[in-house]
Amino acid sequence: MAGIGHFVSAQARDDYLARYDALIRALPGEPGAVDAVTTFGQVRVLQFRSGGDGVPFVLLHGRGATSAMWQPNLAGLTAARQVYAIDCLGEPGRSVQTVPIRTAEDQALWLRETLDELGVGRAHLVGLSSGGWLAFNLARYAPERAASVSLLEPANVLAKFAPKFLLGGFTMLPGVPGGVGERFLGWVSGGAAMDQPIMRLLTQGQRDYRMRLPSPEYVTDDVLRSVQVPVLALIGGRSVVHSPQVAVRRAQTLLPDVEAELWPEASHALPGEFPAQVNARIIRFAAGH
Repeated sequence: MAGIGHFVSAQARDDYLARYDALIRALPGEPGAVDAVTTFGQVRVLQFRSGGDGVPFVLLHGRGATSAMWQPNLAGLTAARQVYAIDCLGEPGRSVQTVPIRTAEDQALWLRETLDELGVGRAHLVGLSSGGWLAFNLARYAPERAASVSLLEPANVLAKFAPKFLLGGFTMLPGVPGGVGERFLGWVSGGAAMDQPIMRLLTQGQRDYRMRLPSPEYVTDDVLRSVQVPVLALIGGRSVVHSPQVAVRRAQTLLPDVEAELWPEASHALPGEFPAQVNARIIRFAAGH
């Protein structure tokens, strides 16, 4: 869908960013903020310094969740390596889109240009949901930039969106009562309480920001076979976004260099539900690559 993402009004933007800024201030590690200039707009990146050496982690959040969603994971990940958390372009947050994003190649370009601005040649990419799709997409179009890719419940990469999930997405459209959309988000997040700060930010963004991004393009068998970057795939056994069994099977069958795991007790909100375990798994995987 062509167009530029935007808040519905200046007041909506100010209210949203006040809540967003409060969550960012509460993140561990006192991150520095960098605004990377790309072809498609300005990308806000939080930089967390670490005593650890080596290729950094680059974190890509789920749709509309912003870098604030990584709060449970940051202390563990930054203890191992430097971390960059990106507010994805075209979504609510501190990034500002100025040019339409129309294709998967466009998505790879803005992310590659962001890494260029940061001076990051290669990164261990870590993505949740649509952020997992963005991470895999960069490994597809610019494999030289990805030392490894950790896919946490990736959207439309290893298994197609479940029909019930797609139907539920209509509850997030403008004009639908807010309580309906909140119940949908709670269902997707494994029953997460809607009074959690990150869930309140997510619902506010869904209500007050109009995304104009193309839907994550389904990754075909041939594309999966072609990607040589090492991939860690962690799939929630209680996920309602796709078939967990199909996702693990396709990963194990088609990806040339993969470690794919089904986490039976996890939902689509896997990194927030099991932060210590997810952190340890990502760190161990990156250390091997």
